[in-house]
Amino acid sequence: MKILFLASHWRVTLVRAFQEAKAGFEPAVELFCVDSDALAPSFKEADHSQVCPLFSDPECLQWLIRFCEAQKISALVPLTNKSIEFMQAHRQELSVSGCRLWIPENHAIETCHDKWEFFEFLTTAGFVTPQTYLSGNMAVTPTFPLIAKPRRGEGSKNVFRVEDQTDLEFYMKKYPQHVFQQYVAGQEFSVDCFFDQNGLPRLIVPRERLAVRGGEVMASRIHMDSAIIDSVKSLGVKLGLTGPCTIQGILDKSGKFNFTDANLRFGSGFVHTISAGGDVPLQMYKELAGQELGSVRSKIKAHSMMTRFPENFFSHENLGS
Repeated sequence: MKILFLASHWRVTLVRAFQEAKAGFEPAVELFCVDSDALAPSFKEADHSQVCPLFSDPECLQWLIRFCEAQKISALVPLTNKSIEFMQAHRQELSVSGCRLWIPENHAIETCHDKWEFFEFLTTAGFVTPQTYLSGNMAVTPTFPLIAKPRRGEGSKNVFRVEDQTDLEFYMKKYPQHVFQQYVAGQEFSVDCFFDQNGLPRLIVPRERLAVRGGEVMASRIHMDSAIIDSVKSLGVKLGLTGPCTIQGILDKSGKFNFTDANLRFGSGFVHTISAGGDVPLQMYKELAGQELGSVRSKIKAHSMMTRFPENFFSHENLGS
């Protein structure tokens, strides 16, 4: 089997986890990483790597199709929102050769990648979520503070705390495509999940976000809160999710879990869950090979901690300017 990670860039530890899961598994697995950056550090962990055009390049689709056909790629795993949306837009062309596209159905992508659509879905379905407003469309005066976020986007780029009406008017004018979400005091969680191809939840692991830098979790602690697990399971089934994903929310002081975001891919801290016993790479291998996943649940090391730090790869070859 040949699995291609699309837009792999810095996801070194994730690719490493997939490498480790290969041990003793049959059939043999080869891992490919492609990215538009020739210096993508994930290339060092892959069995094979290749620089690809930007998604905005008109040649990107045909390049990827040719590459997948030439290498006989079995499955595509996207690692960014842009790569998910690229695969969604070209679902039919990319799946012609029988390649598995590890993304959910279009309706789930469209709902989760638009923060306003996600808010409306959550509200209609009866899930707890912070009150959210569109820029310039507030029927009532909001309670401050608010969190201003791009309506579509990932990470923490252009995310701001809005303290008062002056701030609100400034950010609405500067970022008309933002949404404004009520600030909720409490503990932030990322919840790592894996839903099989039939939409059945195989793994749900809540992680407390103890330290965050630039939108990336730098320290986390697994906390197997049954109420959070049940709520996330219900959301995943309602959305019809499949594959790996990381759901984000805030456990408020009253004990309610407020959903804020849904990443339909491996979140940046998912490696913590894998390290703690969440064998998602192995489950993905089994699913792709048509093997039974079994009824045994992963034994997660509750309360395990993760702290992250930068690593380096060195090359003393002349790579040019």
